[in-house]
Amino acid sequence: MKRILVALDNSPSSEKGLKEAINYAKITNSEITGVNVLTVYPTLASTVINYKKYLKEKSEKYMDSIRKQCEKEGITFHPVILYGKPSTEISKYAQKEKFDLIIVGSKGLRGLKKAILGSIATNIVQKSYTSVLVVK
Repeated sequence: MKRILVALDNSPSSEKGLKEAINYAKITNSEITGVNVLTVYPTLASTVINYKKYLKEKSEKYMDSIRKQCEKEGITFHPVILYGKPSTEISKYAQKEKFDLIIVGSKGLRGLKKAILGSIATNIVQKSYTSVLVVK
């Protein structure tokens, strides 16, 4: 195992997933790629453009803080920001880039859906051709 993908959304659950990814990376001498998927719902055009820019900047700051955390642990971290439906984009990206493992928190920050075993985590498990570790 050399390449680990971890789904990040700044939720406590994804932070647990990151900790697990760091542990696996240390044991297997792997690199971590963190993926943050931004969903921009269409509204008025200028509002969407500004909101997308805001989300991207916020995500870049978040991913930079994760990179620094991984560096302190001696782990190489690659940030990736995608747009769309999180479960679909993460599964497609993992398959395209041939990751060895996907790590995802069991619940994220997606409104009412966070009450169930994250529907995003469930969908990633169902759609992915890559092994998936769901962290509770």
